[in-house]
Amino acid sequence: MMISWVRTLRRASVVAIAAAAVGVLAPGSAIPAHTDAVVSWIAPTPPEGAVLGVAAKTQLSVSFAASTVAPNVGARIRTAASVPQGAVLTYTDGNPATAKFRWTPSRTQVGEYRVTFTASIDAPVGQVQRTLVIHVGRANKPPPGSTNPPGVYPKRFVLSDRSTETYRWALVRHRTVARSGPTRLAHRLSVISFRTPEFYRNAIQVLDSIQYRNGPSWVRIRLAILPNGSTGWVPRGSLGAFQTIHTRLTIVQSRMRATLYKRGRPIFSAMVGVGQPRWPTPRGDFYIREKLQGYSVPAYGPRAFGLNARSAVLTDWAGGGFIGIHGTNEPQILPGHVSHGCVRMRNASIMRLFRLMPLGTPVHIS
Repeated sequence: MMISWVRTLRRASVVAIAAAAVGVLAPGSAIPAHTDAVVSWIAPTPPEGAVLGVAAKTQLSVSFAASTVAPNVGARIRTAASVPQGAVLTYTDGNPATAKFRWTPSRTQVGEYRVTFTASIDAPVGQVQRTLVIHVGRANKPPPGSTNPPGVYPKRFVLSDRSTETYRWALVRHRTVARSGPTRLAHRLSVISFRTPEFYRNAIQVLDSIQYRNGPSWVRIRLAILPNGSTGWVPRGSLGAFQTIHTRLTIVQSRMRATLYKRGRPIFSAMVGVGQPRWPTPRGDFYIREKLQGYSVPAYGPRAFGLNARSAVLTDWAGGGFIGIHGTNEPQILPGHVSHGCVRMRNASIMRLFRLMPLGTPVHIS
């Protein structure tokens, strides 16, 4: 028997900031009467309307430069209006004039900000402005497992590690899209839903993450799509808090046995039934996506676990042929090749496993 599931709602936040610059006369200079003296932005000044991203508690640094065609006249770059608290502009007047805007927003400064800067030679003559958009997102607490030296970006973190029997998972906060890489420009792989088709919250195993200096963090997750074993990247903000567990389930089909380990030590073992040759139980690395109870289907026994594994042959089943681990009302048929791909065990065993095995537990089927 197969288990199936779906769906979510995603919300996004945006933050903005504007920047412009100001030019002035160099000390001792005079403006020509014929003001063909013009000040203009030059590289590395970002283009008008450019959007920049920064996470709270992470420094944003933006460089500006401006020049003038007037002989013996310098330019200057200044703020023309208030800036966010904590932001600083350092500058050097001249031709060209340069400036650097630095800001490390706090956790309370997530939101939208507008700041005006100007470049001029002698305001208001020849004055120009520039506006940038800054996306200030929530700061993500760095998870354990980082191998990066302090200050080196992008930062990479290991979230689930077999060598230490430490695994992490999270509930989906809102609908999002899993991509082939840690960027919104990467190929779309799958829609990640808020709830499963059984209307349980959708749990996701998280494998590792990457954090950029001035942008959002991304998390690599296990996907519930074919081919089995697929992974993808989602924004960190689409997932809830990471939960840490130390359990792992193995199912060896040749031995018809399931074994649960905790911190590397076996704490549970039971014989099982697996898929028939024409409807094989898929092999590979999966995880417990949902824990099911309160239904009244005797063939499933009193409890069931939903995996992210899918049948490669029963793709026309409701929900796409998802695989489950559940009890049975026919214990006499176990062990053996008895199902459409799901893993069956006796009811007493599934009840005990339900108490011992938490949500998010990785499952290896061989």
